[in-house]
Amino acid sequence: MNAKLFSEAMSEVDDKYYEEAASYRYKKRGWVKWGAVAACLAALLFTALSVLPDDARPQGTTSPDGPNGVIVDGPIDTDDDDTPPATVDTPPETPGITVSMDNVFFNEVGGLTDAALWFPQELCDEIWWDKDAVIDYYGKDLTPAYVPDGLTAADGNGTARVIADKSGNIVYDTVKLGFYHDYDENGVPRLTERILSRNGFLISASKIGLMNDCVYILPENEVKTSDIDGTSVTFGYRPMPYGPFDPDTHEPSGYYDLYVAQFERDGIEYEILAEQMEREEVVKVAASIIYGEEVTVDK
Repeated sequence: MNAKLFSEAMSEVDDKYYEEAASYRYKKRGWVKWGAVAACLAALLFTALSVLPDDARPQGTTSPDGPNGVIVDGPIDTDDDDTPPATVDTPPETPGITVSMDNVFFNEVGGLTDAALWFPQELCDEIWWDKDAVIDYYGKDLTPAYVPDGLTAADGNGTARVIADKSGNIVYDTVKLGFYHDYDENGVPRLTERILSRNGFLISASKIGLMNDCVYILPENEVKTSDIDGTSVTFGYRPMPYGPFDPDTHEPSGYYDLYVAQFERDGIEYEILAEQMEREEVVKVAASIIYGEEVTVDK
């Protein structure tokens, strides 16, 4: 298959992701008053000090009401005092989570497959879930803790079109969340000007099992996974050609980066499909889903 045909085939597959994601729209869019106490203490202090000669007045006087408290009158001369100054203990900063890119492997992607889904209307019902219904089903908000700067959530993120049989059992539960640099009026991610491709990523999540798959160049038993907090993540990479193509040689104008990340966490299968993004950013998105918070990537 030449580069042009491969690009066209991939574009057809990708559009299923984006158009379905774009269609997921929910239809109906004591203080305590210390002034008097302080005034009384000040009056008592003034009276006590006024009856003492200047050279007999102590630099620090212990309060009779609080044996551990010291009332200080002016600066203390510590030239001849070996007592170290009091320090305030500050809690140490909590170190952030860091993922090393040295432990992340990227496998070469050969293509993406998407199962042809067909549910007969006489046997199944289509149901629209709003965000609350999605969170109730999955037990969490599927929005990643980290989204790169410049990318915004697609309209309808977090809602879903699901399929149930006549007994009410869910037979298709995939939720898609898109984050891209811009969108057309119909909600589909807009192509960038210089490179005719999308810039951003799409998350697919399912408890039943994702209906699409990623095909890697290596045999299945040789595909490498990356361990992130005990979760095995399969990362993939593919340089994707973009047009216009040379009419004679069919060579593309250039290539852009396409990344895939697949993993299972807390009983949920995830797939991230990212275009025109840095690989470190893709790792940060995946790790933020796994940890539930933003992480730092050590290059």
